[in-house]
Amino acid sequence: MKFLEYWIYLVLSISKIFLFSVYSGTEFQFSFFILNLASIVVLSSWTLLLSYRKRRWILMLLLFLHSTLLVSDLWYYRYFDDLLSISLLSDVTQMSDVGGGFMTLIQAEDLFFFADLLLFSLVLFAGRKNQETSTRKTKRLLAGAGFALGFLLFAIPLANSYINEEKWLVDEPISNMREYYQLGFWGYHGLDFAKGVSGLFTNDSITAQEASRIKDLDPETPSAVSDSEKPNIILVQLESFQTSVIGQQVNGQELTPHLNALKEETLFFPSFYHQTHEGRTSDAEFITLASLQPLKSGSVYTQYAENEFDGLPELLRNAGYDTAAMHAFEKDFWNRDDFYQNIGFNQFFSQPDFPDTQKIGMAVNDEDFFTTSIDHAAQLKEPYFAFLVALSSHTPYEIPEDLKQLDLTGYEDPLLRGYYETIHYVDGAVGVMIEELKEKDMWDDSLILFYGDHDSGLTQADSEMAQELGAETEVELFELDQQVPLFIKEPRMEEGRVIENSGGQIDIAPTILDIVNIDPPYMLGQSLLDEDNNLTVFRDGSFRVEEFYFKPDLTSPSGSGTCYDTSSGEKVEFAECEPHVKTAAEQLRISDLIIQKNALDQLNTDGD
Repeated sequence: MKFLEYWIYLVLSISKIFLFSVYSGTEFQFSFFILNLASIVVLSSWTLLLSYRKRRWILMLLLFLHSTLLVSDLWYYRYFDDLLSISLLSDVTQMSDVGGGFMTLIQAEDLFFFADLLLFSLVLFAGRKNQETSTRKTKRLLAGAGFALGFLLFAIPLANSYINEEKWLVDEPISNMREYYQLGFWGYHGLDFAKGVSGLFTNDSITAQEASRIKDLDPETPSAVSDSEKPNIILVQLESFQTSVIGQQVNGQELTPHLNALKEETLFFPSFYHQTHEGRTSDAEFITLASLQPLKSGSVYTQYAENEFDGLPELLRNAGYDTAAMHAFEKDFWNRDDFYQNIGFNQFFSQPDFPDTQKIGMAVNDEDFFTTSIDHAAQLKEPYFAFLVALSSHTPYEIPEDLKQLDLTGYEDPLLRGYYETIHYVDGAVGVMIEELKEKDMWDDSLILFYGDHDSGLTQADSEMAQELGAETEVELFELDQQVPLFIKEPRMEEGRVIENSGGQIDIAPTILDIVNIDPPYMLGQSLLDEDNNLTVFRDGSFRVEEFYFKPDLTSPSGSGTCYDTSSGEKVEFAECEPHVKTAAEQLRISDLIIQKNALDQLNTDGD
């Protein structure tokens, strides 16, 4: 059979994309099969012009490169539910310090991505004595026909989408996975590479229409803050803290006894969600401080750290606050030194400013971090805003033996065991911090918030955690994965209460500003203490609002998806969620506009 090695190459290539779908749990519909096959033919048909001796080795190399990119995408997807992007190159230098949990993403079955190389080698060996019998004209005809057919099969669906003005194509897309389903594996990566290159030459000036969209966010109301409304503010971000651990018991032991007790003297929000994406901890910080959405690829900290953001620290500083950030790792880790300065922090206390005592994971243990941070805060000029980023419960959840206190008999997953131990330890550190604040008279008159930055990464449907907690339905798995705790202790608060209204990290800054009577310009969130329903939008276009949860169908045109009732977990009519679908997408797009074009700097410059 002529060109046998090429037909085998096509079969192996498309089989590997199918294997990726199986391992990642992503969709592989017939239209997706055709789209991927077409792109493979377009990219490889030129090899038919080569001699047999050259062609077989080129195809072997292409198979190897294909497997390498696929398995890299798979490892990335297992952690972020997303695909690699050229924009992530700016994050590479930061990965070595958070790589402790990387090995957990690699599974033995991943070697099957390279099994085709052995099979293809056997084909080459069996055909090593084959002689080329096809004429140059035949090669050109077959290569040209293959390219043309593949191009048509790839381009026709795109042309149809463009004619129908589907948002994922004609506007800036809000999700990498939608592009993956609409363009196929190679189509997604090709477009992503083209965008990365074109981004070096495009003009980032905002248009008059874009400026108008952003200005609509600004209430244009001057803020006059009286001294009586300037409490000291302490905002604490807890690493990998899920709402599921609050009130949870394992073998009769409370995982978080101190945070459980804290509900008695604070506002507790059980329906509060993290909105992080690929930037994880840095995303949580950015969303919280700037009240904007994360990027669809990578982190604002590494790509846009020097841009202008009318964030919480700057607004408080303009109102007379001394502002300080505290993070007990290296100052330039994830460009925090640049970002913190640009967003309005007067001081940044990093690794050298904390004691060289027992480390847990990346940095000094949280108990010493918290108590030292209190000392730093006490030296600030009042009123002050202190932002603390804890680290002890960072993946891979390793804690010294002498600090383990739980009986975890019956738990099999070592990561889950480590997670519960570190969460229990951090809860104890929070308890020490609260007692310290009370002893130093820094508790009663202050505004103090604790919140989780993101999930543990152990919340998949088949995980031991999900099985233990009985999370089975779409809504239960969503809440297990996305809910993080939020505690707000207002100044001179006498008793706590539970607030059932839902919200997200994007609402923290507006809530703090609401309490101190500052109107937040250019923020996408809203106060959690007003009477309006908050729309909590996630990076893939899903959202939570009122009693509904919307999950988009990324394999279909923008706007498609399923609406769920969060109380019952049952599907409801799409009409219940439909009014918010476009609003959610617009929030993501306007956030991208502000970040990627440094739009606030342009607006401020034009206004001067």
